[in-house]
Amino acid sequence: MKSLLIAALACQPGFTIVDWSSRIPPGLTIIDLVITVTPFYSRVVIYPQQSPDDLQRCCNNKLTSVIRIPVGNGKFCVSQSHPGMKWKMRVLLKPDVAA
Repeated sequence: MKSLLIAALACQPGFTIVDWSSRIPPGLTIIDLVITVTPFYSRVVIYPQQSPDDLQRCCNNKLTSVIRIPVGNGKFCVSQSHPGMKWKMRVLLKPDVAA
């Protein structure tokens, strides 16, 4: 039972957890992330910690891209394609739009 709890709280192998829970206002269910990578051919993969099915890939040979991702608990699992690459993520805070 304890090992199942630990597995549910961790990211998949090769991913690092990033905690933005204190930076995202309550009530937001989806955020836009501006992601910048160097070199341009590098890739970043991100998903909400509790929802690996919402995995998003970035950046398709662009230095900067915007992706939309569910907030979940505000913690995200991130992986990079190259060990020496650099990346920055910035959250665009805007209210959810009702359809």
